[in-house]
Amino acid sequence: MSLVLDLLIAALAIVGALGFLVSAVALLRVRDALSMVNSLGPATGVGVPLLLAAALLHQGRTEGWDIVSVVEVVLAVLAALVVSSIASNALGRAAYRSGAPLDPKTDPNELAGR
Repeated sequence: MSLVLDLLIAALAIVGALGFLVSAVALLRVRDALSMVNSLGPATGVGVPLLLAAALLHQGRTEGWDIVSVVEVVLAVLAALVVSSIASNALGRAAYRSGAPLDPKTDPNELAGR
């Protein structure tokens, strides 16, 4: 059982880290501000929850299970998802309103009339 749990923890941590790696590579490859804001999605939507789950499982395996830690991780994941959604919306609108050039492939441009 210990080996299975160790492999699960490692898999969660590796996939979570890959979420951050994908976001970092995407930040280097995109050309406009809206795409940069959108490229942070895998880090907050995949990377953070998986890394927190791996940390929780590791802590539970080494120090014992604690309901407070479980609640903290669940609240942290929910907060990260909610805050990242609101923040990316606000950053996208701010980038658009600043007059930053858009990628010509951005279609449909729903903010054009606002």
